[in-house]
Amino acid sequence: MPRQSVLQLLVMLAIAIATTMAAPSPSAATSRKLMFLVQPQPNLLTYHNGAVLRGDIPVSILWYGRFTAAQKAVVSDFLLSLSSAAPHGSPSSLSTPAPSVAQWWSSINRLYLSKASAVTKNGGSGTAAPARTARVVLAGQVSDEGCSLGKRLTLSQLPALAGKARPARGGVALVLTAQDVAVEGFCASRCGHHGSSGRAAYAWVGNPAAQCPGQCAWPFHQPAYGPQAPSLVPPNGDVGMDGAMISVAAMLAGAVTNPFGDGFYQGDRAAPLEAATACAGVYGAGAYPGYAGRLLVDGATGASYNARGARGRKFLLPALFDPDTSACSTLRKTPALLSPLITCTLLAVLLLGEAPPRCAALNPRMLFLVKPDPIVLQDHGGALLTGNLTVNLLFYGRFAPAQRAAVADFVRSLSAAPWTPRPGHGAAAAAAPPSVASWWRTTSLYRGGGARPRLGRQVLDERMSLGRGPLSAADVAALARGAGHHRGAVTAVLTAPDVLVAPFCVARCGAHGQGRGGAHGRARYAYLWVGNPARQCPGQCAWPFHQPAYGPRTPALVPPSGDVGVDGMVISLAALLAGTVTNPYGDGYYQGDAGAGLEAATACAGIFGSGAYPGYPGKLLTDPATGASYNAVGIGGRRYLLPALWDPTTSQCRTLV
Repeated sequence: MPRQSVLQLLVMLAIAIATTMAAPSPSAATSRKLMFLVQPQPNLLTYHNGAVLRGDIPVSILWYGRFTAAQKAVVSDFLLSLSSAAPHGSPSSLSTPAPSVAQWWSSINRLYLSKASAVTKNGGSGTAAPARTARVVLAGQVSDEGCSLGKRLTLSQLPALAGKARPARGGVALVLTAQDVAVEGFCASRCGHHGSSGRAAYAWVGNPAAQCPGQCAWPFHQPAYGPQAPSLVPPNGDVGMDGAMISVAAMLAGAVTNPFGDGFYQGDRAAPLEAATACAGVYGAGAYPGYAGRLLVDGATGASYNARGARGRKFLLPALFDPDTSACSTLRKTPALLSPLITCTLLAVLLLGEAPPRCAALNPRMLFLVKPDPIVLQDHGGALLTGNLTVNLLFYGRFAPAQRAAVADFVRSLSAAPWTPRPGHGAAAAAAPPSVASWWRTTSLYRGGGARPRLGRQVLDERMSLGRGPLSAADVAALARGAGHHRGAVTAVLTAPDVLVAPFCVARCGAHGQGRGGAHGRARYAYLWVGNPARQCPGQCAWPFHQPAYGPRTPALVPPSGDVGVDGMVISLAALLAGTVTNPYGDGYYQGDAGAGLEAATACAGIFGSGAYPGYPGKLLTDPATGASYNAVGIGGRRYLLPALWDPTTSQCRTLV
């Protein structure tokens, strides 16, 4: 067939397909409704008519704490790489092959700065239009190895530290804290932060190597929870700094496009999604939660990257949100001569003589549907906690009597008879709502028949014998050890809202462990710890009773006990108690690594009712008098929200409602 005829055939096919897709038949529309596919709300990252940073932007660095010369070189080379671009065709434009750091930065100019109104850096409107692009200039570097403000910082101290960097007018002060410096909210709800003080912009990023590499250095470290896929090799050989560079890139992008809170963002101004944070976890084409996307790999070191920089450096940079397409734009594109739609149809015509009725490319939704791995908790054959089980409660710090009663009544409800509503409670109450005891009975489906909990001792340590913290895992173990007898018992250590525990909010809302006791120190016993998240991380450890720190700001649910912190604690206590009895010593039921495996409740994290999906807890019951959401009733009619439990008989998450 002549070449011209082939081209004409391709054009005709494309027109026919486009016409067909533009006007779907009623039957096709009906079939789509039958799919249980949740259509997420589109991202609408818009411009709020405020100032952005353009022109030459001097960036001054403050190194707070100890950094090696090699670590400093990684950051400075990245900043130099941002402005290494030159007009196309000039010698310097060829010095860094694509995809490059400069190419990534040029996307910010194209997608954002070129579309902002003519607002000057100090917020006023200028008569002359400012530059439509931004060029980063490394201005200076200041070291504070002695940590002049200490090694525990609050967000309110960041502007003062930024001032030590002596930023130039119209520039950005970049504060970088070492791996042993704790900053308010670091790892709990953020890996970095940017803001402004006196119309001067600043950004802060912490080195996550020692505190939360699974959160702020992923994908160069395995995540704290979820599938433990192999971590990628960092391009600069430093997990902490390569993770920090991801955050530095994201914070600089936010500082330039939304320096004063009225630029480009989506959602709540106090917790916005910005140019890079709107694409969190996306680094290459085909990315989805838990998978960074298709990346380049260094043939010599095996390191993964997506951008080349100055001095031969390689970096992994986050995708940038494209407001025009409402999609995340990655550096590396998959080359293709023909679109998948035309390719699929063309092959069908040439090979089969007709278009296949179920060609995957004919349904765009099918192209991006990733089927997650099934949750299967393996029984590793170890001892479980069965039979009568005493649950002792140690309240560490100040808890109000009502707070202690809510927790104690939950434990009592685990083995109590189903609550029967009194006459006059109405037809809805008379329908016998699901009980806390029926929720707990799912654990009896595991090997051994489960445990029958009963409330034991309640110990108060209001004076906080080990201080306000931060308490270590060893401190928690010591508190549990000193709480009383351990034979046939589990001690739950509950810490007050103002008590700091080393891993709290960083990677977990609680934990369970084991210790040795008895006359010869050979008897094993189990214990658990849960923190009250009311002050430290309610969006993480009290969701859905508090809005999450990031993501869609859907209204929070009303807590059934009227206390966001305590109702959040009960969720964690329930999850950890289920994990303790089914995997008390690390060799029971779990999926994944023994040290960070998914257990009876954590395998169903975020699921509270039927139809749940990320960001939506599922269908729940609602108290008509208070508007509170719940899914289980305990003794005295107390209402609780309890997590779904993995059912070993069906390999599914079982919900009460």
